[in-house]
Amino acid sequence: MTSDVPSPWIRRPIAVTVVLVASVLVPVVGPLALIFALVGDLIRRDRGLGYTRGVLVVALLLLIELAGLIMTFVIWALAPFGFRIHGERVQNQYRHLMRWWGTQLFRVLKICLPLEFDYSQLDPALLDGNAIVIGRHRSNCDAILPAVIFSTDRKYVRYTLKEELRWEPNIDIVSQFMSHRFVTRSPPDLEAELAGIRELGSRIDDNAVAVIFPEGTFFSEERKAKVLLSLERKDPSHAEAARNMNYLLPPRPAGTLALMEGAPTADIIVLGHIGYEPYGTVRETFAHLGQKQRITIRAWRYPRASVPVTEAARIEWLFDRWSELDNWITEEHQNLQ
Repeated sequence: MTSDVPSPWIRRPIAVTVVLVASVLVPVVGPLALIFALVGDLIRRDRGLGYTRGVLVVALLLLIELAGLIMTFVIWALAPFGFRIHGERVQNQYRHLMRWWGTQLFRVLKICLPLEFDYSQLDPALLDGNAIVIGRHRSNCDAILPAVIFSTDRKYVRYTLKEELRWEPNIDIVSQFMSHRFVTRSPPDLEAELAGIRELGSRIDDNAVAVIFPEGTFFSEERKAKVLLSLERKDPSHAEAARNMNYLLPPRPAGTLALMEGAPTADIIVLGHIGYEPYGTVRETFAHLGQKQRITIRAWRYPRASVPVTEAARIEWLFDRWSELDNWITEEHQNLQ
């Protein structure tokens, strides 16, 4: 499979060097940047201290990134030097590392944005392993949510990740050791890509879940209009269902179906949330810093026996679940008005 992302020998030295240099500059430039940011917030009379929070977010995320890279190298060196990288002990070390890394990112965003999480609709009994998690993807900030919710001391959370995330060095390096799968939106060889996703599905067991975001990208009215045009040409039977969705893009079923094929006994968990809408892009995220936002989360678990067997019926089933998720999001937004 070809990729627009450079080879590891090119991208990793660049990405790691950027993190190292930026991290070294944090204690040097950080205090001065905080002073200027605070002055800017006072001039703007911004009680949320958006500029100040922005500097803190960048500095803290860089330090977490640096710590992750150091621990990744230490684990690799003690393997020793990667020779036992796929052994159970080393795999557990990397699993704990990624859980720590993700949790720290989550905490920084929760405190600095700030975010308030409502788990009252989330039933912990639904979060067991041996499941495929199909989640709403509305923001860069929500991608880590499944790892935080589903990760326990004994559970692996395996992702399908967009190819561009290979530029994130912790994700890029650890993912090759933990069998996460990188995908492209328009692969030159679809069957080869789906085969990789099926292989990821084969790694799901009672101590693991696999995560995929069927929309493929964040919702916007422009993207919805573009997807509708494509559906009207290629799949008119589902165009009307997509048109009636208020907050979601219609699911792109190929990846989800491949996971189902690779994990024939895994249940399906639909993961929904509201509240991440203001953070669709990095620019939008920084524009809303300091404005407290409430995130409500809910999950639905469907036993595998309830999922149809044929491909056509599974696509119909997936669209039905996505319409139901959109209805829940719509109702939650209406309740907030």
